[in-house]
Amino acid sequence: MGSVGNHRTALALGLTVLAVVFPCAAWYLVGSREVARQVTEVTARTDQDARATAERLAIQITQRLNALRDAEAQRPYYHYQPYFHDPEGAAEGAAVVPSPLSTAPRDPLIQNYFQVDANSGDVTFPTAEAELKQIAQPQLRHQHADDQRFLRRQLEAGLNSITLRVRGESQPAPQAKASLGQRVEVLPKDAYAQNLEATDIYRNIKNAAAQNAQPRAPVFTNSIGDVQVFVGPLKWRTVYVADEPSLVALREVTLPGRAVLQGFLLAAAGLSNLCQITDLPARFQLGPPTGNDDVALNLDAAVWHISVNAAEMRSTARRQAREVYRSFWTMFLGGVGVAALAGLGVVWIVWQTERLARQRSQFAASAAHELRTPLAGLRLYSDMLADGLGDPGKTHAYAQRVADESERLGRIVTNVLGFTRLERGTLKVQAGTGDLIGFVRECVTRQQPALEAAGVRLDVVMASDLPAVKFDPDAIAQILQNLLDNAEKHTRHASNRTITVALATGTDGTVELSVLDHGPGVPEQIRRHLFEAFQRGNQPDAPAGIGLGLVLVKALAEAQGATVAYTDNAGGGARFTVTLPT
Repeated sequence: MGSVGNHRTALALGLTVLAVVFPCAAWYLVGSREVARQVTEVTARTDQDARATAERLAIQITQRLNALRDAEAQRPYYHYQPYFHDPEGAAEGAAVVPSPLSTAPRDPLIQNYFQVDANSGDVTFPTAEAELKQIAQPQLRHQHADDQRFLRRQLEAGLNSITLRVRGESQPAPQAKASLGQRVEVLPKDAYAQNLEATDIYRNIKNAAAQNAQPRAPVFTNSIGDVQVFVGPLKWRTVYVADEPSLVALREVTLPGRAVLQGFLLAAAGLSNLCQITDLPARFQLGPPTGNDDVALNLDAAVWHISVNAAEMRSTARRQAREVYRSFWTMFLGGVGVAALAGLGVVWIVWQTERLARQRSQFAASAAHELRTPLAGLRLYSDMLADGLGDPGKTHAYAQRVADESERLGRIVTNVLGFTRLERGTLKVQAGTGDLIGFVRECVTRQQPALEAAGVRLDVVMASDLPAVKFDPDAIAQILQNLLDNAEKHTRHASNRTITVALATGTDGTVELSVLDHGPGVPEQIRRHLFEAFQRGNQPDAPAGIGLGLVLVKALAEAQGATVAYTDNAGGGARFTVTLPT
């Protein structure tokens, strides 16, 4: 039976492993591929979003800058002077007004307007004189003038190569046609002359007004008719200002006899603010794109690009990827754990079933053996009494043996019935207050003859001042009967076959009913299973029995609120103690 049971348990284990491993392996393969796909999608979507953001930002910045360039390209050349004469104005004679560029730029992207003389390379600002007049404090006026001089020198250095190229080109004749992209501004010669000396005229007008005199208008003698000024298109160029790359819009203006460069310098702060119109940090950088998140700007010959910093977005994507992996592994490992526990539960149930089957088979064999012995004695002595066999003088002894075997048979039947009620949950007791000392003495007296006939010497030790306790008499009788029967069986080969029944007060005020013997005691390895059904130890010389006595002792004790425990006897042997609460 044992080998068959082990075979069934091994078979159940193998089938359970197959039932758990194969579905879990398939789940892992499919799930890991799906997780990898989701992670790839998250990463690709992040790259696409970053690229799309950079492209959108590049388009917006390019449109903004080119719209600014196109709007500024419509300005006439003389706006780049601090003062100018408007050829379309209604005033006659000497008349000049401040340039619209003489104040600070209205567009936050523009830092300064400037004009460069192609021959000398000198840079002038249309804002310089007007701005200085607006600053009241002398210290701040000097500081601003120093800043303007510094910026002028830096621009002169940065634009040097461009002015050299313009200086080397030939100037068109007064009657030449405009080249591709140029426009021609035609001015009457007196208007052109006033624009050449607009600053001096402005001063003369101020002085003449102060002296109530008429200002004199200059005369341009280099041309007979109207003057043509060729104005080129504004184009984006890169120059270095204070060793930092900067973006300027430049145009070439060809005047009679000379050429100038006009344009404006973009403000670094304005460009920085322009890059912050998206949720991602971005930078305006010189050079062609170098990464996936860089997009070139369409800015004429100036090679710049927008670089988007998608580190935070990618960090979020990595967190999302880790979350996807964590969710999968949590679910997978949780599922595997549940499946493994379920499989182990099935194997455990099969093992328990086989173990119980073995125990019940062993119980049946033990019960048959235990019943056969008293039944054989009953038949033998009852036949002898019925047929008048044996020694007529021992008739009383034969009858006593019949009674003893009947009592033994009754104990076996009582234990079996008690265990059956225990398994069904119908084992009940009715505890009440009574004379525990007298009742224990009565139980011991009733069992003493049979024990002494078996070679046991019985001692009874009773305390006289026990507190009152509630107990069930039938339960106490069955507990004592099983403990005494157990002690008798396990002391059959002991040199000292004294069994002691003791009643005493415990240290916590409880009442302790103890049965002590001087046998071999209980081996350490089976003590934790001592009060389980069908546990009788594995010793070759273990006495016969069905393994239910101690189970019933524990169940009957707990049913009336008591506990039972095993300890080694101080003089050797076993000590079972039932502790009854007061």
